Amino acid sequence: MSNASAVARLRGVPVTVVGGYLGSGKTTLINGWLQQGACEGWALLVNDLGQINVDAERLRQGDGRVLELGGGCVCCTLRDGLGVALLELAKREQPPVHVLIETSGMAVPRRVASQLQLLGLTIARVLQVVDLERIETLWHDPWVGEVVQQQFEGVDVLQFSKADLLEPVEAQRRQQWLLQQLEALQQQPAPPSHSERQLVRSDVWLQLEALERSQVLAWAEQLGPEVLRAKGELWLNDAPDGPVSLDRVGDRVILVASPTRPWSQPLQRRGELVVISQAGAPAPRWPSLCLIPA
Repeated sequence: MSNASAVARLRGVPVTVVGGYLGSGKTTLINGWLQQGACEGWALLVNDLGQINVDAERLRQGDGRVLELGGGCVCCTLRDGLGVALLELAKREQPPVHVLIETSGMAVPRRVASQLQLLGLTIARVLQVVDLERIETLWHDPWVGEVVQQQFEGVDVLQFSKADLLEPVEAQRRQQWLLQQLEALQQQPAPPSHSERQLVRSDVWLQLEALERSQVLAWAEQLGPEVLRAKGELWLNDAPDGPVSLDRVGDRVILVASPTRPWSQPLQRRGELVVISQAGAPAPRWPSLCLIPA
Protein backbone atom coordinates (compact mmCIF):
# COMPACT_ATOMS: atom_id res chain seq x y z
CA MET A 1 0.00 0.00 0.00
CA SER A 2 1.43 3.38 -1.00
CA ASN A 3 1.57 6.23 1.49
CA ALA A 4 -0.98 8.19 -0.53
CA SER A 5 -3.48 5.35 -0.59
CA ALA A 6 -2.88 4.71 3.12
CA VAL A 7 -3.67 8.31 4.08
CA ALA A 8 -6.75 8.13 1.87
CA ARG A 9 -8.09 5.45 4.24
CA LEU A 10 -8.22 8.12 6.99
CA ARG A 11 -10.20 10.61 4.94
CA GLY A 12 -13.64 10.79 6.44
CA VAL A 13 -12.36 9.71 9.85
CA PRO A 14 -13.14 12.63 12.20
CA VAL A 15 -10.27 14.21 14.12
CA THR A 16 -10.51 16.06 17.44
CA VAL A 17 -7.60 18.31 18.41
CA VAL A 18 -7.24 19.06 22.13
CA GLY A 19 -5.03 22.01 23.08
CA GLY A 20 -4.22 23.88 26.25
CA TYR A 21 -1.24 25.56 27.92
CA LEU A 22 1.26 23.57 30.00
CA GLY A 23 -0.48 21.98 32.97
CA SER A 24 -3.98 23.08 31.97
CA GLY A 25 -5.44 19.58 32.41
CA LYS A 26 -5.57 18.10 28.90
CA THR A 27 -4.41 14.64 29.95
CA THR A 28 -6.76 14.60 32.93
CA LEU A 29 -9.68 15.48 30.66
CA ILE A 30 -8.85 12.76 28.13
CA ASN A 31 -8.28 10.21 30.89
CA GLY A 32 -11.79 10.98 32.11
CA TRP A 33 -13.20 10.31 28.65
CA LEU A 34 -11.32 7.00 28.48
CA GLN A 35 -12.58 5.92 31.89
CA GLN A 36 -16.14 6.69 30.81
CA GLY A 37 -15.69 4.49 27.73
CA ALA A 38 -16.33 7.42 25.43
CA CYS A 39 -13.42 6.73 23.08
CA GLU A 40 -14.06 3.17 21.93
CA GLY A 41 -12.22 2.51 18.68
CA TRP A 42 -10.38 5.82 18.82
CA ALA A 43 -6.66 6.35 18.26
CA LEU A 44 -4.81 8.83 20.47
CA LEU A 45 -1.76 10.79 19.31
CA VAL A 46 -0.05 12.47 22.26
CA ASN A 47 2.44 15.28 21.75
CA ASP A 48 4.87 16.29 24.49
CA LEU A 49 7.87 18.61 24.50
CA GLY A 50 10.18 16.36 26.47
CA GLN A 51 12.18 13.39 25.25
CA ILE A 52 10.09 11.33 27.68
CA ASN A 53 6.39 11.51 26.85
CA VAL A 54 4.88 11.57 30.33
CA ASP A 55 1.37 12.34 29.09
CA ALA A 56 1.36 9.36 26.69
CA GLU A 57 2.37 7.05 29.53
CA ARG A 58 -0.43 8.40 31.70
CA LEU A 59 -2.97 7.66 28.95
CA ARG A 60 -1.62 4.33 27.83
CA GLN A 61 -4.21 1.60 28.09
CA GLY A 62 -2.09 -1.29 26.85
CA ASP A 63 -4.14 -1.75 23.67
CA GLY A 64 -1.78 0.01 21.29
CA ARG A 65 -4.08 2.93 20.54
CA VAL A 66 -1.75 5.60 22.02
CA LEU A 67 1.02 6.84 19.74
CA GLU A 68 3.66 9.25 21.00
CA LEU A 69 4.75 12.48 19.34
CA GLY A 70 7.59 13.45 21.66
CA GLY A 71 10.65 15.66 21.66
CA GLY A 72 9.12 18.84 20.28
CA CYS A 73 5.98 20.71 19.39
CA VAL A 74 3.76 19.16 16.72
CA CYS A 75 2.61 22.49 15.30
CA CYS A 76 6.08 23.85 14.52
CA THR A 77 8.91 21.27 14.70
CA LEU A 78 7.29 17.84 14.50
CA ARG A 79 5.14 18.12 11.40
CA ASP A 80 6.89 15.18 9.75
CA GLY A 81 6.36 13.15 12.93
CA LEU A 82 2.63 13.79 12.71
CA GLY A 83 2.59 12.51 9.14
CA VAL A 84 4.48 9.36 10.11
CA ALA A 85 2.09 8.67 12.99
CA LEU A 86 -0.94 9.08 10.73
CA LEU A 87 0.58 6.67 8.21
CA GLU A 88 1.00 4.09 10.94
CA LEU A 89 -2.68 4.45 11.84
CA ALA A 90 -3.78 4.30 8.22
CA LYS A 91 -1.85 1.09 7.50
CA ARG A 92 -3.39 -0.80 10.40
CA GLU A 93 -5.72 -3.61 9.49
CA GLN A 94 -8.53 -1.84 11.31
CA PRO A 95 -8.24 1.98 11.03
CA PRO A 96 -9.59 4.02 13.98
CA VAL A 97 -13.13 5.35 13.95
CA HIS A 98 -11.90 8.68 15.37
CA VAL A 99 -8.47 10.26 15.90
CA LEU A 100 -7.80 12.40 18.97
CA ILE A 101 -4.65 14.52 19.09
CA GLU A 102 -3.46 15.96 22.40
CA THR A 103 -1.08 18.78 21.50
CA SER A 104 1.85 19.95 23.59
CA GLY A 105 1.34 22.77 26.06
CA MET A 106 3.08 25.24 23.72
CA ALA A 107 1.25 24.26 20.53
CA VAL A 108 -1.37 26.30 18.72
CA PRO A 109 -4.08 23.66 18.11
CA ARG A 110 -5.60 25.38 15.08
CA ARG A 111 -2.27 25.08 13.25
CA VAL A 112 -2.31 21.33 13.86
CA ALA A 113 -5.86 21.18 12.53
CA SER A 114 -4.84 23.13 9.43
CA GLN A 115 -2.02 20.65 8.71
CA LEU A 116 -4.50 17.80 8.92
CA GLN A 117 -6.96 19.54 6.62
CA LEU A 118 -4.19 19.90 4.01
CA LEU A 119 -3.94 16.10 4.09
CA GLY A 120 -7.66 15.85 3.45
CA LEU A 121 -8.67 14.83 6.97
CA THR A 122 -11.92 15.99 8.56
CA ILE A 123 -11.71 18.12 11.70
CA ALA A 124 -14.55 17.35 14.10
CA ARG A 125 -13.59 20.05 16.58
CA VAL A 126 -10.71 22.00 18.06
CA LEU A 127 -11.02 22.08 21.85
CA GLN A 128 -9.01 24.31 24.16
CA VAL A 129 -8.62 23.42 27.84
CA VAL A 130 -8.48 26.58 29.98
CA ASP A 131 -6.91 26.61 33.44
CA LEU A 132 -9.29 29.06 35.14
CA GLU A 133 -7.01 29.44 38.14
CA ARG A 134 -4.10 30.75 36.03
CA ILE A 135 -5.56 32.12 32.80
CA GLU A 136 -5.40 35.79 33.76
CA THR A 137 -1.77 35.51 34.88
CA LEU A 138 -0.76 33.54 31.80
CA TRP A 139 -2.59 35.92 29.45
CA HIS A 140 -0.41 38.82 30.61
CA ASP A 141 2.82 36.85 31.12
CA PRO A 142 5.66 38.68 29.32
CA TRP A 143 7.30 35.40 28.29
CA VAL A 144 4.45 33.18 27.11
CA GLY A 145 1.45 35.54 27.00
CA GLU A 146 1.44 35.82 23.19
CA VAL A 147 1.53 32.04 22.81
CA VAL A 148 -1.30 31.63 25.32
CA GLN A 149 -3.40 34.10 23.33
CA GLN A 150 -2.53 32.47 20.00
CA GLN A 151 -3.70 29.11 21.33
CA PHE A 152 -7.29 30.38 21.17
CA GLU A 153 -7.16 31.03 17.41
CA GLY A 154 -9.91 29.14 15.61
CA VAL A 155 -10.98 27.17 18.69
CA ASP A 156 -14.45 25.60 18.50
CA VAL A 157 -14.95 24.62 22.15
CA LEU A 158 -13.61 25.97 25.46
CA GLN A 159 -13.28 23.44 28.29
CA PHE A 160 -12.71 25.13 31.65
CA SER A 161 -10.62 23.28 34.23
CA LYS A 162 -9.80 23.83 37.91
CA ALA A 163 -12.97 25.84 38.53
CA ASP A 164 -13.29 23.80 41.72
CA LEU A 165 -10.26 25.66 43.08
CA LEU A 166 -12.18 28.95 42.94
CA GLU A 167 -15.32 30.35 44.49
CA PRO A 168 -18.23 29.91 42.03
CA VAL A 169 -18.64 33.68 41.62
CA GLU A 170 -14.95 34.10 40.86
CA ALA A 171 -14.96 31.20 38.38
CA GLN A 172 -17.89 32.81 36.58
CA ARG A 173 -16.13 36.19 36.53
CA ARG A 174 -13.01 34.66 34.96
CA GLN A 175 -15.03 32.92 32.28
CA GLN A 176 -16.68 36.21 31.36
CA TRP A 177 -13.34 37.99 31.44
CA LEU A 178 -11.85 35.48 29.02
CA LEU A 179 -14.76 35.77 26.61
CA GLN A 180 -14.27 39.55 26.59
CA GLN A 181 -10.55 39.12 25.87
CA LEU A 182 -11.28 36.73 23.00
CA GLU A 183 -13.77 39.16 21.52
CA ALA A 184 -11.20 41.97 21.68
CA LEU A 185 -8.51 39.67 20.25
CA GLN A 186 -10.55 39.13 17.12
CA GLN A 187 -10.26 42.86 16.36
CA GLN A 188 -6.45 42.83 16.47
CA PRO A 189 -3.92 41.68 13.84
CA ALA A 190 -2.42 38.27 14.54
CA PRO A 191 1.01 38.44 16.24
CA PRO A 192 3.99 36.65 14.63
CA SER A 193 4.22 32.96 15.39
CA HIS A 194 6.94 31.46 17.56
CA SER A 195 8.71 28.14 17.63
CA GLU A 196 8.64 26.43 21.02
CA ARG A 197 12.44 26.26 20.79
CA GLN A 198 12.56 30.05 20.93
CA LEU A 199 10.59 30.05 24.16
CA VAL A 200 11.27 26.92 26.21
CA ARG A 201 13.85 24.29 27.00
CA SER A 202 13.13 20.80 28.18
CA ASP A 203 15.37 18.83 30.54
CA VAL A 204 14.90 15.17 31.33
CA TRP A 205 16.16 13.55 34.52
CA LEU A 206 16.38 9.88 35.44
CA GLN A 207 16.00 8.66 39.01
CA LEU A 208 17.94 5.56 40.02
CA GLU A 209 17.35 5.49 43.77
CA ALA A 210 14.31 5.93 46.00
CA LEU A 211 13.61 9.44 47.22
CA GLU A 212 11.99 10.83 50.35
CA ARG A 213 8.60 12.47 49.72
CA SER A 214 9.56 15.52 51.80
CA GLN A 215 12.72 15.91 49.72
CA VAL A 216 10.77 15.89 46.46
CA LEU A 217 8.20 18.40 47.74
CA ALA A 218 10.88 20.75 49.03
CA TRP A 219 12.71 20.66 45.70
CA ALA A 220 9.59 21.23 43.60
CA GLU A 221 8.33 24.07 45.79
CA GLN A 222 11.57 26.04 45.59
CA LEU A 223 11.68 26.09 41.79
CA GLY A 224 11.65 29.61 40.38
CA PRO A 225 9.17 31.20 37.96
CA GLU A 226 11.49 30.37 35.04
CA VAL A 227 10.30 26.76 35.44
CA LEU A 228 7.01 26.58 33.52
CA ARG A 229 6.16 22.93 34.20
CA ALA A 230 7.59 19.88 35.93
CA LYS A 231 6.05 16.42 35.65
CA GLY A 232 7.08 12.83 35.92
CA GLU A 233 6.77 9.47 37.60
CA LEU A 234 9.00 8.98 40.66
CA TRP A 235 10.03 6.20 43.02
CA LEU A 236 9.46 7.18 46.65
CA ASN A 237 10.50 5.32 49.77
CA ASP A 238 6.97 5.34 51.15
CA ALA A 239 5.42 3.97 47.92
CA PRO A 240 7.42 0.88 46.93
CA ASP A 241 4.72 -0.79 44.80
CA GLY A 242 4.32 1.75 42.04
CA PRO A 243 5.37 5.17 40.75
CA VAL A 244 4.14 8.44 42.21
CA SER A 245 3.16 11.23 39.82
CA LEU A 246 4.75 14.63 40.36
CA ASP A 247 3.04 17.66 38.84
CA ARG A 248 4.13 21.23 39.35
CA VAL A 249 1.91 23.83 37.68
CA GLY A 250 2.54 27.42 38.68
CA ASP A 251 3.16 27.36 42.43
CA ARG A 252 1.06 24.24 42.94
CA VAL A 253 2.85 20.92 43.57
CA ILE A 254 0.91 17.64 43.58
CA LEU A 255 2.22 14.17 44.45
CA VAL A 256 -0.28 11.35 43.95
CA ALA A 257 -0.20 7.66 43.16
CA SER A 258 0.43 7.29 39.44
CA PRO A 259 -2.45 6.25 37.16
CA THR A 260 0.05 4.10 35.24
CA ARG A 261 0.41 0.41 36.02
CA PRO A 262 2.35 -0.57 39.15
CA TRP A 263 5.81 -2.03 38.94
CA SER A 264 5.65 -5.78 38.53
CA GLN A 265 9.29 -6.26 39.46
CA PRO A 266 11.71 -4.33 41.68
CA LEU A 267 14.03 -3.81 38.71
CA GLN A 268 11.40 -1.64 37.05
CA ARG A 269 11.70 0.93 39.80
CA ARG A 270 13.11 3.96 38.04
CA GLY A 271 11.81 7.48 37.99
CA GLU A 272 11.66 9.94 35.10
CA LEU A 273 11.12 13.67 35.38
CA VAL A 274 10.65 16.34 32.70
CA VAL A 275 11.29 19.99 33.55
CA ILE A 276 10.21 22.66 31.04
CA SER A 277 11.78 26.08 31.58
CA GLN A 278 12.10 29.38 29.79
CA ALA A 279 14.66 29.16 26.98
CA GLY A 280 18.05 30.36 28.22
CA ALA A 281 17.29 29.60 31.85
CA PRO A 282 19.77 27.29 33.58
CA ALA A 283 18.67 23.72 34.19
CA PRO A 284 17.26 23.26 37.71
CA ARG A 285 19.69 21.40 39.92
CA TRP A 286 18.78 18.48 42.09
CA PRO A 287 20.16 18.63 45.64
CA SER A 288 21.30 15.00 45.70
CA LEU A 289 22.80 12.37 43.41
CA CYS A 290 19.52 10.48 43.00
CA LEU A 291 18.64 12.19 39.72
CA ILE A 292 20.91 12.36 36.69
CA PRO A 293 20.44 14.16 33.37
CA ALA A 294 19.10 11.79 30.71
